[in-house]
Amino acid sequence: MCEKIFFVALNFETITTVQGLRFLRHSFSFVHSAWQHLPRIELPDQGFEKSFRNSCVSGLNDWQISQEVEFGLGEELVTASGVRHEIDLVARHSNTVAIAELKNKPGSPPGKNDVIVFFAKILDYLAHNPKLMLGEIVPVFMSSSAFEESTLATCLGLGIHPIGPGLRPLPVLADNLKRTETEMQAGFELQDDDLDAQWDDICANANRLALGLDQTWFSARCGYVSDNIINIHKTFDIESIQLSRDLRQLNSNWNNIHTSILSIKKMQ
Repeated sequence: MCEKIFFVALNFETITTVQGLRFLRHSFSFVHSAWQHLPRIELPDQGFEKSFRNSCVSGLNDWQISQEVEFGLGEELVTASGVRHEIDLVARHSNTVAIAELKNKPGSPPGKNDVIVFFAKILDYLAHNPKLMLGEIVPVFMSSSAFEESTLATCLGLGIHPIGPGLRPLPVLADNLKRTETEMQAGFELQDDDLDAQWDDICANANRLALGLDQTWFSARCGYVSDNIINIHKTFDIESIQLSRDLRQLNSNWNNIHTSILSIKKMQ
């Protein structure tokens, strides 16, 4: 029996910093799992923001987490417009700044305009504080309900990481796949031709997504020039609707193959 040698290789660079990935993993774990079991509070968002902040304080204890009402991006910063904007949560660690917009409106999923306003707030801070671009900006739009297609597409087109129940952001999926690829290179086998084909499809999808979104991330779109100047690069035309469908499909495919991988490992 011939050993399978060739797979579709993962072919993309690391999307964010180690700490950026850590924050994204924590955020997904909260909305996908922890929030589903927490008691609701009599607040407009049922305590979603408060519960997430508490989880960051306890789970990311080496990070600087912003206060409940934050108008200075965690450091008393001002904006280019001269008007400070409330940000739901800002988390800082060394050269990484995570900026999160949190939405929990049962029966009323967030719309694309919510994403555009969030993006504008971040740009207003960056335009007056170019040094922020010397580190990694990790913008997160987290919703406790499913994303509408246009909302998800807007997040992707603007370089914002969408996170919701069952919806991992691309850096988390990419890291999961890289870890699995490393195991396969070390000798782990899927033991099934259909699984091999599924793996190839997943890798091809991940490569396509990473390439399609490569120029959208803040680290690629914006750059530090001096303490008084930032530059903003034009991106290529982005097929954000199709990429949003690809991201949903990649999440679904990862769930399926990950379940199979865990079953194989249990039998070994």
